[in-house]
Amino acid sequence: MKTPLILSFLLSTFSLFAQLCNIDSSQSEIGIYPDTLPNGTVGLLYSQDVTFILPTDTMGFDFVNFHILSVSLPVGLSWSCNNSSSNCNYNPQVSTYGCVHITGTPLLAGSFLIDITVIADLSVFSGYPFIFQLPLTIVPPVLGTTNDGFNGIGVPSCAPATVAFVNNHPGLSFYNWDFGNGNVSYAENPALQHYVDPGSYVVTYKAYTNLDTTAVFSLTNLQINDLANYGGGFPTYENADAYFKIYENTTLVYQSSIVGDQNPPIDWTLNLNLYPNNSYTIEIWEADNSFGETLFGGDDFMGSYLLNWNGCISCSIGTSNVNYTIDQQLILPLPHILSSDTIIIFASPLSPEISYDSIAHSLYTLDLGFAYQWYYNNAAILGATDVNLIVNQSGIYWLAAINTNGCVALSDSIFINASDAGLAKLQAELPEIYPNPAKEILRISLPEQWYGATIQIKDLYGNEIYMDRCEALESTLFLNNFNPGIYLLEILDQTKHHQQKLFILPEP
Repeated sequence: MKTPLILSFLLSTFSLFAQLCNIDSSQSEIGIYPDTLPNGTVGLLYSQDVTFILPTDTMGFDFVNFHILSVSLPVGLSWSCNNSSSNCNYNPQVSTYGCVHITGTPLLAGSFLIDITVIADLSVFSGYPFIFQLPLTIVPPVLGTTNDGFNGIGVPSCAPATVAFVNNHPGLSFYNWDFGNGNVSYAENPALQHYVDPGSYVVTYKAYTNLDTTAVFSLTNLQINDLANYGGGFPTYENADAYFKIYENTTLVYQSSIVGDQNPPIDWTLNLNLYPNNSYTIEIWEADNSFGETLFGGDDFMGSYLLNWNGCISCSIGTSNVNYTIDQQLILPLPHILSSDTIIIFASPLSPEISYDSIAHSLYTLDLGFAYQWYYNNAAILGATDVNLIVNQSGIYWLAAINTNGCVALSDSIFINASDAGLAKLQAELPEIYPNPAKEILRISLPEQWYGATIQIKDLYGNEIYMDRCEALESTLFLNNFNPGIYLLEILDQTKHHQQKLFILPEP
């Protein structure tokens, strides 16, 4: 597993002033508690105590000391022990309990295995490393997403749409916009955005108060390819018992497990924080005494090597040859404000196509299920909301189609010429409606060709108030049940249409 490590002298593996941890005295069996660490969150303070209960002996030999050497933690976390005054040394013959406190603010998300390296001394030999592993998951940051980072002007709208975005938090260090239409911007005040197609677009806005980044280094792997001159020849012919140590400046900060009775190649996976303001030295060892092979004398020192930040392939370290890997990563700052909102761009209706029937003197279009409004010389014709329109005046006509979302599409305009003989005749033989304004009664006089037409009276909202069929050429309509106001009166049949405003006055 690869564990990113921070490039910053501000963070330290050890916390000299960290709080002492609390021992979980309810545990009694040898082990580490908890055996899985609770989840942490990037950007939030993490604090956890880990209790350990130490064994007092093994194979009939007493343990006389345990030294907690290192705890490899994700970037941003540090540790301290409850026995820091004794450099985290524990004598299990005095007390089997101890604990480690883990704290800090994690900077990277991921699943990690925490290596706790303990150097054990027994009554018969010393320096044997134990490595315990605890799983720890750091989840991504919980960023409070709001919808007040910006305002969209011109939404909801109809496609194609142009939207202006207003930054509600000007004057910060950096901005990152994603408009959901394939465009991004880093401007404080971005350009107008165009949305060609209808749909829902998620717009994300990030505002930063600083651009501080943190470089991260990670020592993740070490492999010994070859090892010589460790006493493997006559007369012992022993196999290698390899391990390595890492020093930060001159302080031992990591000691690997011993891979016993195995000749190279030998491979270790580890998690170790490295800080480039410090120097690191790798030492290669072959264990004898620390592996319990006391007859062979002390451990054999194979050589040392100053760590290279770019890693190494086939590097010679004394009588050994090794590979090691150092990963690098850049941690970006968290946004001060994260805002996200969805803008809706509605589909526009199809543009209606209009045609003129010169015999019937009418305009018409196919009914595609939209609402319609006819226009004459750029003014809406009151009540003209059908797919057909009887034409009784010359001029320019066009039609608007409106869908349920209020989106509008316009037809091409068409000019109707009043010199058309049939139209001129129709104009000369229009119904006569009087008096207008009217009070109590309204008289309607129809030319013969209008006999049998329908009379409709609507309010200005298009609601039908009155409808009847003309059974005579002269009709009288009583207005007692009409409220004073302005109405639209229409007289129409299948080929003709006449409309005008009707004014009804209050009674004296």
